[in-house]
Amino acid sequence: MKNSVLSILGTLVILAASLSFSQEDKNMEYRQFNKFSSEYAQLAEIDPAKKYIQYPEALRLLGDVGKTLDIGCGNGTFTRMLARRGAKVFAYDPARKIVEEALQEGREEKLGIEYSVAMRLDESRYGKFDKAVSTMVLLYATNLEELRNIFSDAFLALKPGGIFVSITFNPNYKSFGKVANNRRITKTPDRRIHFNFLDKNGKTAMSSTASNFSVSDFETAAREAGFKKIEWVKLEVTSEGREAMGNAYWEGFDNDPSYIGLVVSRND
Repeated sequence: MKNSVLSILGTLVILAASLSFSQEDKNMEYRQFNKFSSEYAQLAEIDPAKKYIQYPEALRLLGDVGKTLDIGCGNGTFTRMLARRGAKVFAYDPARKIVEEALQEGREEKLGIEYSVAMRLDESRYGKFDKAVSTMVLLYATNLEELRNIFSDAFLALKPGGIFVSITFNPNYKSFGKVANNRRITKTPDRRIHFNFLDKNGKTAMSSTASNFSVSDFETAAREAGFKKIEWVKLEVTSEGREAMGNAYWEGFDNDPSYIGLVVSRND
């Protein structure tokens, strides 16, 4: 089911696996996504890790952009970066409120981005893509099945030879419990990971809990989806980030990075 909500300078399409807005509002999972995504979007606007690591490194790993799918686009900050690079972008996220905000943010620039509210992509509607990308999305899959679904959706959406670039939590991170780069990351009793994002006074500004997937979990999910080539890529802090925040701020990241790049290719 497809409900056109706004068709000026972009289109907001409500897919959500045949859910209408009224059905979605009754769905607890979507309400949880709305709440968390709004808080996280506010953080994303000011978080140095996003500005100086996650977003620029995702762009670097993508290389030349063509028709690109942004999986879990949030408020569209990175989506707009893609469009400014010349990409034809389709983006989706399960949080309706945040997708509406993304559309509003992009209105003045006339970037031609198409957004959808959806848990999963209906790839038959939009043709095939050259590239797919996700920034800090994979770790919020709640179980291995959801993780496989993300890889599967990306695989089915890509043209032969297409790549899926993800920025995610580093499964080999070791500095749990320490404060590093304005956050403290800990393991929970139920074997998940908990993020406390700290303000300038060291107080918790917001927190989130994610799945603690292993390297094997990610690689198995990618292979089961059909991807043949899998590459882990160490991320770097940009020179602008080091100048803006100072080297002391990034202490520990080079030797024990909390985030890592994962590039999987559809080589068929």
